[in-house]
Amino acid sequence: MRTLVAILFSSLLCFNASASTLQDSLKKLQAYSAKDFEAAKDEAAVGEKTQEMLKTVEQTVDTAVAAKEKVSEDVLKELVRVSVLTFEHDPSEAASEILLPLYKKEKKAFEKALKSLPKKEAKELEESLMNASREDDEGNG
Repeated sequence: MRTLVAILFSSLLCFNASASTLQDSLKKLQAYSAKDFEAAKDEAAVGEKTQEMLKTVEQTVDTAVAAKEKVSEDVLKELVRVSVLTFEHDPSEAASEILLPLYKKEKKAFEKALKSLPKKEAKELEESLMNASREDDEGNG
């Protein structure tokens, strides 16, 4: 009986930890804007800000993929918005590869989140995600 209680308690703690982590990530994502790049003094600062954004996207995706429940629409909208922000300063479009596991897990919800972007940006991100998915499935070559 103690073992069962311990398992339930630890499961509850893990669930609460992932929820608060996603909420923390959502707040971080919401704080990013194009003005962050305008405030950068030089290319090195732009690169650092891009890497910071990508790291936040990656941490959010990792937490979301590990979660048992569906990811909120707000989190998905912020993930796609911030990913598009990085595209201008990251020609490798690394955000697409980072988003890929969540895109595959929550494809319909992800497509809905893409609609929150301007059409051009949504199309750009969707094409990049489809290319990353194809490369993941078939290999690069």
